[in-house]
Amino acid sequence: MNEKATTVVKKRILISKEYKTICDFIDQFEGLAIDCEIALLQKFPSIESLTLKAILQVQVTTHIKALRWRHESRTLKYVDIYNKCSSNSKDSDILLKIAREHRVGPVTLCRYILKFKYEMKNKAEIAHLLKYPQLIEDQQLSANIIQYLATKAGMHFHDENELRRLGYDKTPDLKMILPFLFRGEVINWIESKAGFGDIKSHRYYTQQQYQSYCNRFGPGIVIYWMGYQEETATLPDNDDCIIVLDDFPRLEDLELLDLSKTMQHLDNVNVC
Repeated sequence: MNEKATTVVKKRILISKEYKTICDFIDQFEGLAIDCEIALLQKFPSIESLTLKAILQVQVTTHIKALRWRHESRTLKYVDIYNKCSSNSKDSDILLKIAREHRVGPVTLCRYILKFKYEMKNKAEIAHLLKYPQLIEDQQLSANIIQYLATKAGMHFHDENELRRLGYDKTPDLKMILPFLFRGEVINWIESKAGFGDIKSHRYYTQQQYQSYCNRFGPGIVIYWMGYQEETATLPDNDDCIIVLDDFPRLEDLELLDLSKTMQHLDNVNVC
């Protein structure tokens, strides 16, 4: 038997009926854009993944523009839902759940919540908190927005609450469902610390937390939002398993797994 790799040519030119079917699927989908992207790749395997992503981007942008006034008028409602949920739960995915249920963009929802909660009128101030969520006084809201950063970057992950429900005792803030590359290094988890990463604290956290994450999940990233000692990033304790940063990984440093290639890998190999 010989294994032959067959190149599958996928469609990029669509007839009107096909295009309408895809648009209808997107419009009726209940969830975030990143969830919809995965569903599209599974639903329409014969169409080029970049084509599907481009259609999704146009539809989502159009939807946001058309409903912006409606979402702004519902800001009070979204804040009320968030306050009630956060008072009954310590979960860090509350905003994601609200966004999915009400079909509002995650970043847009964050802006509305921050604007109302802190009476901000300056867009630059809101943008600053979105970039540096560790500065938000409400620690639970800060944790929620950190999850938004991961979602916005296109990461697929379990949060610590989901991991605990799965039976893990010591858990990172984010455990990747699909690993990604950061500057060429495979990353399986992200831990976020609001303080400064001095050598003593880092060694303590490594013994108490990080090492167990490495043993269970493989290499990961630790973010010290208030900065760290230069030597912290190069300690032998890190053992090629812990990468130390002072900010969320930049998009240009990330290489995410292409879901379409993963799902269709076996379809591209014929055995004869």
